[in-house]
Amino acid sequence: MTSSGFSSQARSQPAKPAQTSVHAMLAHQEPSGAFLASRDFAPYHYCWLRDGSFVAFALGLAGEQGAAERFHRWVARSICGISGSVQEAVSRRQAGGSNVVGSMPPARFAVDGAVCHDDWPNFQVDGYGTWLWSLWEHISRFSSDGLIDELAPSVELAVAYLEAVGLDTCFDCWEENADAVHTSTLGCVYGGLRAAGSLLGSDKASRRADDVRGVIESQMTLEGRFVKSSVSTDVDASLLWLAVPFGATRAGSPAKATTAEAVAESLVLDGGTRRYPGDTYYGGGAWPLLTAWLGWYRSATGDLAEARRCQAWVEACFDPSGRLPEQCGGRQRDAASYNYWVARWGPPAADLAWSHAMYFVLWDQLQDQAVLPSPGDGLPAARAAAPNPPIQ
Repeated sequence: MTSSGFSSQARSQPAKPAQTSVHAMLAHQEPSGAFLASRDFAPYHYCWLRDGSFVAFALGLAGEQGAAERFHRWVARSICGISGSVQEAVSRRQAGGSNVVGSMPPARFAVDGAVCHDDWPNFQVDGYGTWLWSLWEHISRFSSDGLIDELAPSVELAVAYLEAVGLDTCFDCWEENADAVHTSTLGCVYGGLRAAGSLLGSDKASRRADDVRGVIESQMTLEGRFVKSSVSTDVDASLLWLAVPFGATRAGSPAKATTAEAVAESLVLDGGTRRYPGDTYYGGGAWPLLTAWLGWYRSATGDLAEARRCQAWVEACFDPSGRLPEQCGGRQRDAASYNYWVARWGPPAADLAWSHAMYFVLWDQLQDQAVLPSPGDGLPAARAAAPNPPIQ
């Protein structure tokens, strides 16, 4: 399948913004299989495991099997290339030692799979869990059983890494706050370990996933909702990930709904969704990908009117050439911090692959109003989505 249109597994007449997003995601893929986070923003000329895994998931929904598999093979090669670093980190933790931030396996790679040697925070655990989840979704959707045999060495490395360090402090998904355990990161770890239980037939990974969920439920709540981290009681839009797609909370959990309402009420900017209250990155504007995520959650819980409102807001962020930015409204919200980042890095990313991915996921969710219960998550399942590993 080329970037000229959708495959037969996708909608035969996609809406123009959805088709635009598929083309944009494909245009961000390098020959190696990596997805550049953004082509028009030099600081993002890398591939993050987290961002790329969601792009691959969205392209799977669009029927772009080949592009998704090229990414998964790129991840596998990249992880094999750092096998020594992974094994060293695992052995150190198993022996009771502490993580050494500067030598931990990275979550961001150059597009050729090389490790980036710079002072930018790169010790993020969430990407490894997200990749395992995305790979499981892909294999389930396309019946690509042979792919897991091909990629098994890298999958085993990623699983061992998550089992060893998944409950430890690290940088969060926004590359901040290295001194904390982050709730959304735990959700990614949970999703990855549950996926690994099915990918490898590993009871150990499934049991470790249950341990992670226990920590989320027992240690990461306050006053009936989930908190940003072990050191911050703030709300963070990434907390939505606990529900969709990872199902890291039990069916009927009141904290799940309460947290989503806190996101919707506390992080709104002109109808879009911000990251967290104190955000100052390029003014702390509203992110299309997070607004789409809130829409995904609303769709999954049956609030289709609010899901469509989120979809319309994101669609209004497309520029005439079809670009979808990382965030909107930051200059108006906080001109001083916006100008600080412009002076440091130039204008913000005007076209972000991850933004296109989450828009397409939301668009796909809203194609059918009839949805079915998802096992263990308590939320309706995605239309035509591959099943998550069963949650007992």
